[in-house]
Amino acid sequence: MSDINQVPIENTLNYNLDSFGVLTLEKLVKWTKFVGIMNIITGAIYCLTLLFFSIPTAIMGVITIIMGTKLTNAASHLRFAAENKDAVSFTTAMDQLRAYFLINGVLFVIFIVFIALGLIFISFFAGSLMDFFNESGFDYTVRTTTAKIGLNKIAIL
Repeated sequence: MSDINQVPIENTLNYNLDSFGVLTLEKLVKWTKFVGIMNIITGAIYCLTLLFFSIPTAIMGVITIIMGTKLTNAASHLRFAAENKDAVSFTTAMDQLRAYFLINGVLFVIFIVFIALGLIFISFFAGSLMDFFNESGFDYTVRTTTAKIGLNKIAIL
């Protein structure tokens, strides 16, 4: 079994892009860098809310910062690979994008599991909550204001 570092890599990236392909690649680099920077800023804000909320927001912040750095690294390597036709930088950029989408996908799966567990929890205890509120003695009926001020007696006269 060979190690990936032992596999020889040819340092040329062979591709031909027309003007639309070059423009698309430039836009990809710009948006990848923008989204990466916004992830880093959002992650820093999450980490700062540790003072007001709890540890899970700091964990979310660190994960978001890691995702942002993956994107900014990918944008830098992709730009270098496009300008110099460097296969190593292109491979690094693709690996950084793969890691970003892997983290993002795992977070989506975790989010869906939490939503499902929350819905199951609510469905199990919804009846108990309704019984609790009904036994509290609060009157939920709606009365009209005409009955309170006696307007219906004036209308009879």
